[in-house]
Amino acid sequence: MKTKKPFIDHIIFWGVLLFSFAFIQFFQDGNKQGLHIIFLQNLKHLPGYLLTAYIFNYVLLQYYYKNKKYIIFFVLSVLLFYIASALDRVFTVYVYETLFREPPFVRESIVQIFSDWEFLIDGYLLPLLMATFAMTIDRIIVQKNKNEKALLQLERDKNKAELGALKAQIHPHFLFNTLNNLYALTLQKSDKAPETVATLSAMLDYMLYQCNDKLVPLEKEVTLLENYIALERLRYGDDIKIVFLPAGQAGVNSIAPEVKIVPLILLSIVENAFKHGASGSTGIPGIHIDLKQKGPYIHFIVKNTKEITQQTDETAYTKGIGVSNVKKQLGLVYEEYSYEVTDENGWYCVALQINTEHIR
Repeated sequence: MKTKKPFIDHIIFWGVLLFSFAFIQFFQDGNKQGLHIIFLQNLKHLPGYLLTAYIFNYVLLQYYYKNKKYIIFFVLSVLLFYIASALDRVFTVYVYETLFREPPFVRESIVQIFSDWEFLIDGYLLPLLMATFAMTIDRIIVQKNKNEKALLQLERDKNKAELGALKAQIHPHFLFNTLNNLYALTLQKSDKAPETVATLSAMLDYMLYQCNDKLVPLEKEVTLLENYIALERLRYGDDIKIVFLPAGQAGVNSIAPEVKIVPLILLSIVENAFKHGASGSTGIPGIHIDLKQKGPYIHFIVKNTKEITQQTDETAYTKGIGVSNVKKQLGLVYEEYSYEVTDENGWYCVALQINTEHIR
């Protein structure tokens, strides 16, 4: 298939070019021949067009012009067009007219043809130039499109690799947090440990096997959030106040099945809220999560109470790995989004808005 397509493209190009020449001649004053007759007559010039166009584009441009040998390129180009014009005339006189012209008629000699430069310029040079430059322009456009597609594919591959690396960071980050929670429960010999294992198993199944695509249904991400919050409720019990208002609850519009989002984006924001809002507080910390979907737009607001005590963190655990990943993934995938963080009245607030229709 790779060898056939360029060959077909060349056939289409020359067919369109010859038809264009015939179409122009058809509307010239005094021309009473049919369009198909003119097209067939123009076929006699095709060998000259092919010779000139391919030598000019694949030899002279490739080996002389691109290597900045401009004088040699100019001299050889002049010779090419002159010789091709003469050969076109030779083919017309000794092949075409021999086959289709009724005798008797006088034929010029090859020497006469090559020496009559004024007639060659007037009758043969202009169509050769037009055909050659038409092919040159076509090649420039085709090559530009190929380069743009190649660059676009490279950019997509780069983005895909970066997204894969970011997701690879999220998985161990989340697992580390949850295993710490489970470890604390097992030390307490809590009856909540089996439930925690079951919920964690469901989450890992989704994260490892179900969210490998670039985009996943928003409904599945909501389920992931519900499982994560369930784990945090098991861990903290009544020591934290959690409010989760996903779309479809509390009178809010339901989630459209076709709406998709980058996987684990929402989870990273919620994780960060628990990490900073549920630790270091002397009172009962609070987490408030609100998710709405309006058409192609997703509105996600997460609030958490501020830490009262600032603890030393030598492991860099609280430096926002999840937040950094969120911003990078948003920039790689979405053309239209906003990510705002505010700090007021004792609460941190993250407001995320995404237009899910504008994907890079």
